[in-house]
Amino acid sequence: MLTLANAPLATAEQTFAIDAEIFHDSNLTRAQYAADIRADAAAGLNVEARELWAPTGNDIFNVAAFARGEVYRRYHGLNDVVVGGRAELRHKFVLGYEAPWVLVSMEGSHDDYNDTLRDSNRFLANMELGTRFTRRWDAAAGVVYDRRYDNHGESLVPGIPGTVFDLRGFGGYARVGYAFNEIVYAGARLGVRRGDVESTAQQSLPIFLVSTAIAADPVFGSSDLYAYRLRGTTWTGSAMTSIALDERSSINLSYADERTYAAYGNQYKSRVVTLLLTYRP
Repeated sequence: MLTLANAPLATAEQTFAIDAEIFHDSNLTRAQYAADIRADAAAGLNVEARELWAPTGNDIFNVAAFARGEVYRRYHGLNDVVVGGRAELRHKFVLGYEAPWVLVSMEGSHDDYNDTLRDSNRFLANMELGTRFTRRWDAAAGVVYDRRYDNHGESLVPGIPGTVFDLRGFGGYARVGYAFNEIVYAGARLGVRRGDVESTAQQSLPIFLVSTAIAADPVFGSSDLYAYRLRGTTWTGSAMTSIALDERSSINLSYADERTYAAYGNQYKSRVVTLLLTYRP
């Protein structure tokens, strides 16, 4: 990456992007039982500046700085501002639009929530292999490592920390896409992740037995809800469609179904519907 970053400046290109979205999450608390489940809608804005280098016909290297924020309709403690950076290297093994390629990326960010319990730093590493079978069909598969660093949260139980948002996990995914024409594109994705998850729920023996951290969680306006960290396996299936409005913008609709399974019968599911408008000046 350092070699590519030192490529001649004549090959550098600067780009800018703005994404605006609204979404609804059916289970923000990631809880199992109806009494603990909280749903809400939110609006988000993401601004990103990139600089790209193409030192060879087969390689593209880019770095990006981004800032984004979310505002929730009901649970204002979840409102947040995120700032971070990303570096990506994409290599095509041979020339041609059907050539297979590999993408390696790393991302770091800081999350600042209205609720300090959730303030944290994040690191994300991803490697993806993909190819285009025809001018219409493309597919890719990858692996992801995520780490969230958090030292907030007071311990409520001796011997069990309160840092419920100090999380790590590892997973993989596969996706496929189809371009109906130059305007409409659709895709589907299936992913699995094993690692730490956070669930906010009322006290119960099954979740207590598997918890590695516990803290009071006042965000949802109920004194009997607590945040728990536990290890689980999460399966996520999603589908999306993108419609180009012109050469610089598109409107995108996506649906994601997420299900997490942990020991002692702990499990939850959530559904997220997102409407996204992208603009590339």
